[in-house]
Amino acid sequence: MLTDAPASFTIPDEIPEWSGFTYATPRTPSRATIGGRIANIAGMLGKPGMPWQREVWDVAGEVDSFGCLIHEIVVVTVPRQSGKTTMYGPVQIERSITTPGCKTFYTAQTGKDARSRFNDLKQLIEGSELMALEPVFRLSAGDEAIIWPNGSRNKIFAPVEAALHGETPPLVGMDEIWELDELLGDALLEGAIIPAQVTLAGRRQVWLISTAGTAASAFLRKWVERGRESVRKPGSHPKLAYFEASLPEDADPYDPVAIARFHPAVKRMDGTGTQDLASLMELAHQVSRATWLRAFCNIWTETSDPFIPPADWDAMADDTIGASWGDVAISWEVAHDNEMGAILATWRVDGKPHTRVVHAAPGTQWMEDLLAEIHARKPAAFGADDGGPTRRINDRLRLRLGDDAVEVLGMKDFGVACDTWVTAARDEHDLVHDGSKTLSFGIAHLVLKRVGEITRISRSASTGPVAAPVASAVGLFLYDHRSAPSWVPVTKY
Repeated sequence: MLTDAPASFTIPDEIPEWSGFTYATPRTPSRATIGGRIANIAGMLGKPGMPWQREVWDVAGEVDSFGCLIHEIVVVTVPRQSGKTTMYGPVQIERSITTPGCKTFYTAQTGKDARSRFNDLKQLIEGSELMALEPVFRLSAGDEAIIWPNGSRNKIFAPVEAALHGETPPLVGMDEIWELDELLGDALLEGAIIPAQVTLAGRRQVWLISTAGTAASAFLRKWVERGRESVRKPGSHPKLAYFEASLPEDADPYDPVAIARFHPAVKRMDGTGTQDLASLMELAHQVSRATWLRAFCNIWTETSDPFIPPADWDAMADDTIGASWGDVAISWEVAHDNEMGAILATWRVDGKPHTRVVHAAPGTQWMEDLLAEIHARKPAAFGADDGGPTRRINDRLRLRLGDDAVEVLGMKDFGVACDTWVTAARDEHDLVHDGSKTLSFGIAHLVLKRVGEITRISRSASTGPVAAPVASAVGLFLYDHRSAPSWVPVTKY
């Protein structure tokens, strides 16, 4: 497992105090709150609220002079193992006990995850004072519920189900929404939940709960940006309460003191907290750097587990590399939907692959003319993979330069090209690159797919344009399979 974690950690004798949320909607002291009621239920469950949980309950529970809830959307983004279940569970129970005959709903990234959290809450209740109320637990798959004596129910649903049709739930929770794409997230929230709550003004709430996301987490990103703006510019989103605990950008993610200061659930000297700092830090040895940053430091990453950690990729950079045209393979790639194109030069020096971006830009209108000009300079190899939108550029160049001018890779050759390039870049750390943003951006978004015995770069699964890495992989293949040159280049482009 690739990780930058040091071999051991020095845990301080005195654990520093929690520094507070990175962003948080402030409490309005003039308003009453139901946060105390929620905290009492948490105490009855044997899980007295940690300071961060009490702060969330107090603010999210603010009501006006008529007893109507102020905040209709509550967004909470904290690192893994902070106590999200024991934060939201008491909210569900409070709403059920105080609202006879209502149904509250909860979902997670999958139906299986929702059922797991349901079982966690069920077990908390079973071992608590709340059993005196004689709740009934319905465990039938697809109809799980905690039923209270006043007829209220705590239910779960899978995110792909239309479980809220015909319901009017005053409370709905969506957990780990970083895994929901924007289409599904919007369909759930705007297409199902909000319409189901339309008649419940003053009593309705939706809780959006998650750790940080990746470049693919557009639904969560939208609410994070709104939440941060609501804190920076009070009044910009008046019905939104936002809470975020994330490691400061300038902090060392493997410094136990920095982790203790930002992580809201670390055990403190005053007895609060649930996570032992030493045990928490040991997890850094068990997960990749990307997972540690995203899940445990609550820092956004480009992918959930990047192809190459940024530090490893940067260590292979050399912005001075270059070669004559006759010594390089020229290759190109067009990103999905013609979003951008990239032309790369790739070659070897003493067996080590070298790669440099010749040009990259939005769109593709510029590519044909520039490639024709480069071809006239007689590179050692000239071609591309014959797939996706790149095929159109290949066809245009064949018409312009002749069928033999452009070498194209079929499916098998592309698989070999990717496997060779991945071995050099990720496994052997031998790929020398120019340190360009174009390549670095592609690496940050790159996702691999295994097909049979061959590992390929997946254009569809990658979280952003990977045109530059694909072109580089193709260029290395073309260079290794090039014909012997019949000319001696004298100029560089």
